[in-house]
Amino acid sequence: MPRPAASTDTPLRLRGKVHPFLTVEIADVAVQELDKALTARLASTAGLFRHTPAILDLTALPASSAPRVADAVALLRQRGLVPAAFKAHSAEVEQAALASGLGRVMEAEPRQNLSAERIRRPPVIVSEPVRSGQRIYAAEADLIVLHSVSPGAQLLADGCIHVYGTLRGSASAGLGDDASARIFAKIFDAELVSIAGLYLGADDFPAGWAKRPAQISLADGALRFGPLP
Repeated sequence: MPRPAASTDTPLRLRGKVHPFLTVEIADVAVQELDKALTARLASTAGLFRHTPAILDLTALPASSAPRVADAVALLRQRGLVPAAFKAHSAEVEQAALASGLGRVMEAEPRQNLSAERIRRPPVIVSEPVRSGQRIYAAEADLIVLHSVSPGAQLLADGCIHVYGTLRGSASAGLGDDASARIFAKIFDAELVSIAGLYLGADDFPAGWAKRPAQISLADGALRFGPLP
């Protein structure tokens, strides 16, 4: 009798891989102030971040802020995020994060040639409309959607995102920390966009771009809106 395939292989594999986690930068402020800012930010994202794994960037916190880490982690969980890992400079803050059930972020290996061209797989092409609640991720590739994207849908790509219909929902390009990535939409009506981890919600979009052709790029530390050629 043949043995199950699983029994001929190791029951556990550990792989280092980049995943599209949300990064939440925590400033050295009181938890009440953090709660106010988080509530305002999530209000503009139409629930897109609910149940989203998050990495907490605690590098701005001094050792004296370690007692507030547990409250910050609990706050994010109450607001629907899923804190999973952290980055910190202070040993005291690190211990507080570990005690709160977070894991350390694995540091990426240094790149041997920063000027080398990024490796890209063939683009992921979606030929059907993207429905509300769908989440599509193009790993190491551009994402091309030939139809429209519904509210509540999520597009994620390590490269650029192209939408040939109406872009609603959210679009996050350059997830592999590629600041040269762009978002292109024949009709821009998104709830949230991000490039290389820098986010803008609908309330923060510059005026005049709703329901128009648009491209979004990252320049000088800010997201820039421009027309399609």
